[in-house]
Amino acid sequence: MDWQISSDDIVRVARSLIRVRSIREAPQPGAPFGMGVRHAFDAFRGEAERLGLRTVRDYDGYAIEVEIGQGEEIVGVLVHLDTVAEGDGWTVSPLGGVVEHGRLFGRGALDDKGPAAAALCALAAVAQHGPPLGRRVRLIAGGDEESYWSCMEHYLQVAERPTLGFTPDSDFPLVHGEKGGLTLRLERDPRVPQRYLLEAGLQPNVVPDRARLELAQPVPMALIAERALEMGIQLVPDDADPRRRYEVLGEGAHASVPQRGTNAVREAVRLFHDQIADPLLDLLAEDTDGTALGIAHEEPDLGRLTVNLGVVRHDATGTRIWLDVRFPRGVDGMEIASRVQERLRPLGVRVVTEFHAPVHWVSPEDPLVQRLLAVYRRHTGDMTPPLTMGGLTYARTLGHAVAFGPALPGRPDVAHQADEHVFVEDLLRAARIYADAIVELAAQAE
Repeated sequence: MDWQISSDDIVRVARSLIRVRSIREAPQPGAPFGMGVRHAFDAFRGEAERLGLRTVRDYDGYAIEVEIGQGEEIVGVLVHLDTVAEGDGWTVSPLGGVVEHGRLFGRGALDDKGPAAAALCALAAVAQHGPPLGRRVRLIAGGDEESYWSCMEHYLQVAERPTLGFTPDSDFPLVHGEKGGLTLRLERDPRVPQRYLLEAGLQPNVVPDRARLELAQPVPMALIAERALEMGIQLVPDDADPRRRYEVLGEGAHASVPQRGTNAVREAVRLFHDQIADPLLDLLAEDTDGTALGIAHEEPDLGRLTVNLGVVRHDATGTRIWLDVRFPRGVDGMEIASRVQERLRPLGVRVVTEFHAPVHWVSPEDPLVQRLLAVYRRHTGDMTPPLTMGGLTYARTLGHAVAFGPALPGRPDVAHQADEHVFVEDLLRAARIYADAIVELAAQAE
């Protein structure tokens, strides 16, 4: 169908969401994830109503939904309005929603506010110009996807569970298999000799792009500068104390692909190894596949287990480290956590599991996969087979759901990075694909 969806509408909706800083913060009344996420929900409601969508429900500040159609069964389209923190290194405002050279910039432009805007405009087009629907369609926006997913846990406790669906939070043509995920918090008491102070990372699911280090004893500045140059490490001494305080720079990346980034903690440990002399950081800094932790595993469908050293806080109160682990089929998440504990116990470390999600898998032969693939291929002519990945999406919360776009093959993955962006033409194409997909899944109940 030739949907009359405007790229101007998509950009307007996305920009209104991007301009809200919606990272997880302290809970407030009616705002369990803080006022930023609350304001993002309010902006989402306002844009939905502006597009003529009136059936909007807010679930206690955990999630918000827009519904169209009739029927007993529900097609769920799941997006999230929370983001990771902006971080450093931007060349444009991370909260500006700037459009330059056909690209929409901002934190959440790709993950997941731009896709949410495309899905909302698609839903409005179906409501206004689509055929009668035999299923209801709910566009459900959560507010805690980048942290603990308590948004969807609450939603599924108080709302009807959709029968099937998709989430615009990944790649085209479609992702039918996702690794499992663990967030592990490592704790060590302050009895370790205080050779250094270290602060790095914003969230476990981001490769830290900078580490701030203070040494207990000064080192010759010329020696450290020469060593950094030889090792190819970016070092910024503190002007006030250039022999003891430093910022070590890396390159951010999504935790599911830690090898694509340059972990600033690893760089700091390499450069200041003699001064830090910490066996725990020595073990963790180089381990992106679980070998040092004794949890390495690989299988053909989902590939290799990955480990991201995401957040480090080491000071006089002790050490707190957050790891993000993504694991394939054939290994159990809680067993992984137990093995990490056994490995680190001799170092005086306690391991706490903050988040656990099992592997998500929908057969590539499943009718849901085949129908969505057919929609995508009609629009693009691209016969790329369905994908698997290390990222975690809301698809797993429904069970019978998959990740479906909006990133087209060949586009760079800039989620969680500085200058995050999405091509406006990609969002427009995605919106048209989503409109057809909604009709395909909801025009009549099976």
